[in-house]
Amino acid sequence: MRMSKKTLESMIIDKKLVSDYGNLDKQLTANGIDFRVAAIIEVLEAGTMRIKKEDCQKPKFGRVFVMNGFEHVVDSVSCDEKITVDEGTLVNLKKETPYLFITCEKVDTPTNYNFTIQCRSTLFRMTQSVLATAFGEAGYRGVLTLMVVPVLDTGVDIGVRFCQIVFSKLDNKSHYEEQGETNYQDGKVI
Repeated sequence: MRMSKKTLESMIIDKKLVSDYGNLDKQLTANGIDFRVAAIIEVLEAGTMRIKKEDCQKPKFGRVFVMNGFEHVVDSVSCDEKITVDEGTLVNLKKETPYLFITCEKVDTPTNYNFTIQCRSTLFRMTQSVLATAFGEAGYRGVLTLMVVPVLDTGVDIGVRFCQIVFSKLDNKSHYEEQGETNYQDGKVI
């Protein structure tokens, strides 16, 4: 069962389901909550995904644009250059280049909820960009890292709402940290 706006608002305020939001009235939707971009990471080269974790190669990152006050979300990111900017700064994106977007908002998902991540239609309508993502597991906490690939050259403001999170209640408890791998718990990028 998916949460209604009223239930979601209550869970955010009373249970701290989502934190670090900007304007809850603007971000709440009929079905979920919009998340904003805190950082944009340019991906220069892909890494590799291997059966043995130690054989994986990390991607190579170029420039990282991060909103003032959110520098902590990219502390562990190794890159060519970190540029701190104010909210509302336009970041130019190159066509057919992948970027990792890190959210301002953090989730603290209860063990009986999970979430899906949807693209705000403005992202593809205005920037001709696609959002690549997965889903949020029960018990996950932290910021989200998502991939955006513009089809054409475009620009995105740091701090803009770009995706929507929709929470669903599970019929039983599940524990993210009890599965085989929990590499990204607490918002770890890579």
